[in-house]
Amino acid sequence: MRIELTDEAMTRKLGKSLAKNCPKAPFLVTLTGHLGAGKSHLARAFLKKLGVTDAIPSPTYTLCETYAIDDTFTVSHLDLYRLEDPEELEFFGFRELLDHQGLLIEWPERAGPLLPVADLDVHLVWHDPGRMCVLTALTEKGEAWLSQLKVPKSA
Repeated sequence: MRIELTDEAMTRKLGKSLAKNCPKAPFLVTLTGHLGAGKSHLARAFLKKLGVTDAIPSPTYTLCETYAIDDTFTVSHLDLYRLEDPEELEFFGFRELLDHQGLLIEWPERAGPLLPVADLDVHLVWHDPGRMCVLTALTEKGEAWLSQLKVPKSA
């Protein structure tokens, strides 16, 4: 599915729309694309729509930020851009995260073979005058998720 995102507001709308029919954990969403294309921006809108009220910093330096949505639902946002070696993921219990919560992972290619197939890939690239987003379902859960997506319209 291709969606033209004309501005940041459209990127936020897409993040919120994805959160509206978000499946319960575990799920894995990969956020791929150009540096500065809006991956963190989309993730922040997604998390806010799920109910996160605290500040949502980019995990660029911390590698992982985790949010308790409610007593049974946790989502972690990872940014692997600065990861030197996929084995570093083992030091903070990456495999356990995969089994028990929702994951949003930026720069997933840096995880190498440790990363299983994502339910959904959100690929963002610069596209004059805004961005182009290509959403790809890679599992049955991802297909069900995309089939319920309401594509945001520009203002």
